[in-house]
Amino acid sequence: MNFWFIFLVILGVFIAIFLILALPRKKSERIPSIEAIDAPDVVKAFERITNTPPFKLLRKKFISRMKLLNPAGTLVDLGCGSGNLIIQIAKTFTNLKLIGVDLSEEIINTAEKYAKENDVNEKIKFEIGSVDDLHFPEDSIDFIISTLSLHHWSNPINSFKEIYRVLRKKGMCLIFDFRRNSRKFFYGLLKLLTKVVVPKPLKEINEPLGSIMAAYTANEVIQILSDIAFINIEVEPFLAWMFIKMEKT
Repeated sequence: MNFWFIFLVILGVFIAIFLILALPRKKSERIPSIEAIDAPDVVKAFERITNTPPFKLLRKKFISRMKLLNPAGTLVDLGCGSGNLIIQIAKTFTNLKLIGVDLSEEIINTAEKYAKENDVNEKIKFEIGSVDDLHFPEDSIDFIISTLSLHHWSNPINSFKEIYRVLRKKGMCLIFDFRRNSRKFFYGLLKLLTKVVVPKPLKEINEPLGSIMAAYTANEVIQILSDIAFINIEVEPFLAWMFIKMEKT
């Protein structure tokens, strides 16, 4: 009995890997999504989703990537949401000066509350703002991050120009986001999970599927960055997401 159980588990793993890697990628036109979350019920639903194990694992993966880059000085989190990531960063990188920026006043209020509950409110400054018009002086920020936010930017070329403007010389930007051309299996799994576990307020705004459909492909990101003077640009696609790293000259 134990043998057959182990055999079936291994077989299931191989079938899952085959479905993920062998099935074709989704090919579709990009569909822009909403830029900010303001409705209280949507904020609460979003917070429930971002506290599930998959999102916690993604945050852990992002922080592991940050450790390889040795951030120092002032770090800005663009599209910080309810603060889950930047709070973890405050606990991990204790010498960083941290600023969280988001368009939504409702979600910034939530982030400030969580920072206080985690005793890091004195380490993080939160402010309402847009990536298209950052309220920082030129050459003033050492490190900029953004997770699951790029697909919401209404004008990514202008946004990356703003990032370039406020970064110090040799400053770095690290972005993590979905990729639209992930395997069709992932789309099918996401639709199933949406029906089963996604809260109603998010379903009503077509999330999280809407975010996937609004995401960019790796090639599209490279094209967006082609006219901006960043150096050492790296775009690393994975199963359904990608890391994007760049430095200011």
